[in-house]
Amino acid sequence: MQTEADLDVVPHVRQNIDVANALRIVRPTLGDDAGVALYRLLRLVALEDIIGRGAAGTAYVAGKKLGASLGFSQVDQLLELCASLKVGIIKVPVVTPNRVRVEVFECVTCSGMKPVGRTLCHFEGGLIAGSLQTIFKQKVRAIETTCIGGLGDEACGFDLERK
Repeated sequence: MQTEADLDVVPHVRQNIDVANALRIVRPTLGDDAGVALYRLLRLVALEDIIGRGAAGTAYVAGKKLGASLGFSQVDQLLELCASLKVGIIKVPVVTPNRVRVEVFECVTCSGMKPVGRTLCHFEGGLIAGSLQTIFKQKVRAIETTCIGGLGDEACGFDLERK
């Protein structure tokens, strides 16, 4: 069992939460997994209820900032992270100097949902764009063109434009 000393806690000092700290999970009984349902309730129900249609943009920006902050230098690092966090099964069928196509099968945000008539996976698009922006050292913008739960497609597909 970890103590406060093990966790380097500074009492009563407000600190930002970084990726390493957020991924530091101590749940001896429940383990480090939480259900997909919890994520979806937060992302698709609560955020949209609080923010409205702006939740999509907020999720995209959050994903992009997180992706950029990871400091990846290779696409394989992004693929390994997505596999370990079970974001989905990621395939990258197209990489050119100006364009990248990324497909996410079994997407954590929407796989299995009934189609709702719009794309849903803005966080994933932002995460991919932010990561690739750091890797390619150039601006990258993601547009989700296909969506499993949003539109009834086979995969959530992102066209990424390199500028």
